Amino acid sequence: MSTYRRRYSTLLDNRFEGRSIELYVLNGERIMGLVDEVSANEIGILAEGIATIVPRNAVLYIITGLSDIHGFGECCESEYVLDEDFIGSDITVKLMNGEELSGRLIKITKNEIGVAQGNRALVIPRNSILYIKIVRR
Repeated sequence: MSTYRRRYSTLLDNRFEGRSIELYVLNGERIMGLVDEVSANEIGILAEGIATIVPRNAVLYIITGLSDIHGFGECCESEYVLDEDFIGSDITVKLMNGEELSGRLIKITKNEIGVAQGNRALVIPRNSILYIKIVRR
């Protein structure tokens, strides 16, 4: 009997509905609120009592609780150099806006990476990344 595990292409999925997040968009603006709904292309957030829809391609990065990064996160070894072998590595991520984020790589999916930074986690879309430095494996 084979075991089937669902492959997620994103870390931020419907499991985040009802959770609090801090989301930064490409222009640097911060949106804080509760995740209301998640789809393949958009994230719905209730921010200050106002429903806000953010296209995934506008997300620079997301800050959430470290315990919110859970479940399986599989990537495609043949598609990316940065794959599961790098989990646990200390990294520095250079973002599209020039900002640098550092932490420990804890999860990888096809479209996003998860980085631990103290007691919080960063969800960084791969399309927001200029490059990643592997500081220590």
